[in-house]
Amino acid sequence: MKRNRIFTYILAGVVALFSLQSCLFEQKDEFEDSASVRMAKTLAEAKTILSQQSNGWLMYYFPDNDQYYGGYNYILKFTDEKATVWSELFDGSAESFYKMTTNNGPVLTFDTNNDHFHFFATPSGSGKNLYGDSGKYQAYRGDFEFLILSATPEEVRLKGNRSGCLVVMVPFTGEAPDAYMEAVNNCVEEIFVSDFNGTVGSTPYHIFLDLSNRQASLNAISSSDEEPEVTKVAYMYTDKGIRLYQPVTVGNSTIQELTWVEDSQKLVGTDIDLVGKLPEGWHSYDDYIGTWQLAFEGGNSFLDGIVISEREKGRTFTLSGLSNQFDMVVTYNLGSGKAQLLSQIVGNDGTYNIRAAYWDSKAGYVGYNDTIGFFLTFGENESGVDDASTIYFTDNRVWLTYVVSGFILYRMSGSTRIGASLAPWVFRTDEATGAAITAATGRLKNPTKLTRVN
Repeated sequence: MKRNRIFTYILAGVVALFSLQSCLFEQKDEFEDSASVRMAKTLAEAKTILSQQSNGWLMYYFPDNDQYYGGYNYILKFTDEKATVWSELFDGSAESFYKMTTNNGPVLTFDTNNDHFHFFATPSGSGKNLYGDSGKYQAYRGDFEFLILSATPEEVRLKGNRSGCLVVMVPFTGEAPDAYMEAVNNCVEEIFVSDFNGTVGSTPYHIFLDLSNRQASLNAISSSDEEPEVTKVAYMYTDKGIRLYQPVTVGNSTIQELTWVEDSQKLVGTDIDLVGKLPEGWHSYDDYIGTWQLAFEGGNSFLDGIVISEREKGRTFTLSGLSNQFDMVVTYNLGSGKAQLLSQIVGNDGTYNIRAAYWDSKAGYVGYNDTIGFFLTFGENESGVDDASTIYFTDNRVWLTYVVSGFILYRMSGSTRIGASLAPWVFRTDEATGAAITAATGRLKNPTKLTRVN
């Protein structure tokens, strides 16, 4: 569903009435104060409202103009000049200055760096970003300047100057910001079910949560064969469950905040009861972590010392041991409980990027799309064994014409292939037999499974 447009706050203009008197036009200002004086009063009143809330404000914050990354919790306590900020992103708090200013209306801006608040707005160079990768030159199109739409002691409504997203603040009623953020992060870990069916009012209803990207798909369940109309909206976690970016109306019911019931794996609300179901073959993030032995087609070649370790909790892993020169990143989807090893840039030789390109070894074709590669899944062998001790490599079927059977390392200039990678940018060989696993320099051919060592 396209997000609703949010209209900006418009200050009342000066209305001039003219009357003819003694051959002269005489202007009369219907307001006692000038526009600049009224703006100053508006800013002063908003600042008073912010700073007088001694327990602080709970902010529902969504970066990006399409809320692509979902929403996040902030708690802010204002003094006359500074704001102390907590978030679910980092432990503890950070303090910075803020000010009330004007820019086509009254604006609240956080004009000095704050690690919590500027995370989504400041480009990153070499540090990990939200998904565990290095660098994010456009950041997340977040905001640190907000147009003030309205301000009362009960609620402050803002609009991001960059994203245009609606940002809502309500008085924080918890005992401690750190405890609230801990409860939020507990919900992030506890809500590992993505597929929910039940009722909203009297309407049979379905919700699917993209748990990795905080996006929800909602639709009424129909008895007809027609394709259901799906509403898509970003969501965030709360200390009790989830909250949608904007409410969704179903009959006489409204969906926005839902409470998670862990024992029964439900999302519930007023006249809302939705029961979650795990998809077949689901495995937790932690199931993948460990030391493994890699086997290749035919079962005669093995590679020891393969390690899958935590990179960005719940999102990505580091896969080490395929090369002495580089590691690879494995992505994880909490909703499906599956991981993927995809084509990716693995390093730079000083002149060119080195890409692990996906490869159909029988057809002889390669490709470079970042969405194509292997699923790494448990228990998908023919016997149906699912004991978390064996991970199988299966084509993720995004490359429809060909079959992914391995990777080849190439030197790349942008999207142009320069040639095969050179030592030391190669995959390791079979240490047990001394036989070359790779058919040529830089090739990883036909990996079939990982067997857990510990």
